[in-house]
Amino acid sequence: MSHDIHYGRKRNGIVRELDKKLADWFTTIDDPELIEAISRDVIVTGGSIASMLLGEKVNDYDLYFKTKETTKRVAIYYVNKFNDRKQLDAVNEYKPEVRELNDGRIIIWLESAGVAAEEQEKYSYFEMLSEQQTVDFAESLADREKDAKEPYRPVFMSENAITLSDKVQLVTRFYGEPDQIHDNYDFLHATCYYDYDKKELHLPAEALECLLSRTLIYRGSLYPVASIFRMKKFLERGWRITAGQQLKIMWQISELDLSKYDVLREQLTGVDMAYMWQLIQALKDVDYDKINSAYVATIIDKIFD
Repeated sequence: MSHDIHYGRKRNGIVRELDKKLADWFTTIDDPELIEAISRDVIVTGGSIASMLLGEKVNDYDLYFKTKETTKRVAIYYVNKFNDRKQLDAVNEYKPEVRELNDGRIIIWLESAGVAAEEQEKYSYFEMLSEQQTVDFAESLADREKDAKEPYRPVFMSENAITLSDKVQLVTRFYGEPDQIHDNYDFLHATCYYDYDKKELHLPAEALECLLSRTLIYRGSLYPVASIFRMKKFLERGWRITAGQQLKIMWQISELDLSKYDVLREQLTGVDMAYMWQLIQALKDVDYDKINSAYVATIIDKIFD
């Protein structure tokens, strides 16, 4: 009788793998000063470390940066790389650009469709994909034809992040020290992190308990709507969540006025699912007083069904 056993990685093995991944990425950056800034400021956190601890396949490596300056420099570097190579088509007629908001956040502004991809013709924002296809889209782009093309090239952009080939995602929406970054995290198990400059891997006991029990603990988030979609993904992988934790997410959502265009746009941008853009665009010019649950339900049925 065979058993499918997955052995998690030990601390030193995780550090070696992350060091190797980052060093490999650095070899593709042709700006020595940018490499120096990244080396000083980069933080690896999120699902990659959790996956290594559980002995599972790493889907992608989420990289954040400690300072606004480095975050902005990284964003500009890869947006320029993307625009230099990308042949714009009728669907994606505007070039992505880096913007700094009044509150200091760095976003990738994509005026036309909210996202941009290396192989735009393979993905139309006006034709519905299934939910699973949409969730996996950035990952499939990153893996496609990896042998034949430049490694660590920008293949997908949303307002929040830049996805590179070879399973690297550069998060531009948030920056700061690890505790500041994790203030924006919804689930506790993803708060393990690696500080490349200090060579320190932090594995909080509470996060490890969540991983061992495969239990979702909701910490609160700026994007509780996105947490609903993330919760579904984890439940499909065999995780569990109590009714109380679900209620915490619902309570935060109840405090949002999703009938306001800017609020809805912010919440759905956090989901990072391109097909949500159709709903956002459909509500953009609608009078605020006309937007209610029945109105939105009608639009959603037309878009998704």
